[in-house]
Amino acid sequence: MATIQSEITVIQVTDTHLGRAPGPIRPGYPDSDAQLSAVLEDLARRHDAPDLLLVTGDLAEDPETPVYERLLGHLSRIAAPIVALAGNHDDHGIARRSFIEAGHGFDGEQVLGNWLIIGLDSSWAGHAGGLASAPELQRVEDAIRRHPGHWVLVAVHHPVVPVGSLWLDRIGLNNGGDLLALLERHPRVRACIFGHIHQAFDGMHASIRLLGCPSTLVQFQPASPMFALDPIESGYRILRLHPDGRLETEIRRVPGTRPAALPE
Repeated sequence: MATIQSEITVIQVTDTHLGRAPGPIRPGYPDSDAQLSAVLEDLARRHDAPDLLLVTGDLAEDPETPVYERLLGHLSRIAAPIVALAGNHDDHGIARRSFIEAGHGFDGEQVLGNWLIIGLDSSWAGHAGGLASAPELQRVEDAIRRHPGHWVLVAVHHPVVPVGSLWLDRIGLNNGGDLLALLERHPRVRACIFGHIHQAFDGMHASIRLLGCPSTLVQFQPASPMFALDPIESGYRILRLHPDGRLETEIRRVPGTRPAALPE
């Protein structure tokens, strides 16, 4: 039987894009490590001990073991269990091994009170877009069926629906419709959260809340037909999960993280 608690706090951090060494990963960008550090400092100050930290992909710009180890060093300042996902910039095998060996989760599932949190791997080698493989979809289905009394939140890197930016919508989850069709068969699925889009997003599919998250690095201009950066602060998403299936969420923008090289 699920243990009931008053409220579960889940924090989503995404698209950290750490390079081979601290510093900007490309001209005009801020230092990836410094941006992440500022976000995590704000998070640690405002949220003493969240129940879970979800890091939803594009962990590294240069997907090598030392980069993931450096990321884990940053994340260690947060007093919470960690579950991470791979994005299109990651090496799934290296990232997964690094997190598992450090004692954290990767993909998989977590039970928190009467909520089930499922991490779905959408990384698709050689592609900027994502794909939920048949075995991954079956794993999600099986996990939900094993926990019939739990509310469900699914986390994935790629957006499962178009977000209104033509260039981003070409590289979302290639078979997002398949995932949504699976999820809508289960009435206790409350939300699907994702990264990749470097901006806030809040939509609905049937009764399922669809939520995108700002990056810790730079933000993409919403509703832009082509790649464009948005001169706004980095951020993270706070999710409060209630025993009755209610979900409350907000975006926290971190002061001081607006890239100085970008125009207002």
